[in-house]
Amino acid sequence: MHFKNYIILAFILLSLVSCSSNKILFKDIPENTSIKIPEAVITNGDLIDINISSLNNLSTSIFSAQQSMDKIGSIRNSEARKLDGYLVDSLGNVDIPIIGIIKASGMTCSALSESIKNDITEYVLNPNVRIKILNFRVSILGEVAKPGAFEVINQSISFIELISRAGDLKKNADPTKIMLLRNVNNKIETKYLDLTSHEFLNSEDYFLKQNDIVYVRPDSASLAFDFGILRNTAAYSLLTTVIILLTR
Repeated sequence: MHFKNYIILAFILLSLVSCSSNKILFKDIPENTSIKIPEAVITNGDLIDINISSLNNLSTSIFSAQQSMDKIGSIRNSEARKLDGYLVDSLGNVDIPIIGIIKASGMTCSALSESIKNDITEYVLNPNVRIKILNFRVSILGEVAKPGAFEVINQSISFIELISRAGDLKKNADPTKIMLLRNVNNKIETKYLDLTSHEFLNSEDYFLKQNDIVYVRPDSASLAFDFGILRNTAAYSLLTTVIILLTR
């Protein structure tokens, strides 16, 4: 065999050892698959914006004690809105002027809006209540191009959208064992998810919840070689050894 062919063969062997094979996400997806987009559920520690309005602003201003009068009815940026937001306490409650303490944790924004609307009908004629989670963000770490925390304005984000925001998975990522860390009733729960299975599309975890943290692990081949500088040293050493053996 020509020496050039030995070199090519050696590089092929090296790539098979040190690199993982490409993995396809969501294999064998059935046609006409539909996925229902869930509404975000308020949890302990959330910061929520409660906007109460009506045709008569004076009748609703009493429910906006946290806002100064010059801000009522004006458009405020997101950081200013966070300063005026209501924090859901460890018991899952929020304290609203006039209305008092009400349960918020475990409810969707629309459900809480309806509940508040019913509570203030005796004070306000035809009130309109809009609620938004202000601190809805998700984070992704590990084997992605751009790890970090991402704000979610529309309060709905899927795994695929998060991976896309993070610049896609790296070649050495293991999509068969993605770690998800989630705060459930003031406790951090972890689970592993397989993004290569089409069944994941219909799972309750396909859409992320606020403050979820995703960790993308390296595959087994990368873990075997992941020893800092020794990773490259081992690769070059293996390549040299293979070339020597083939040229003897």
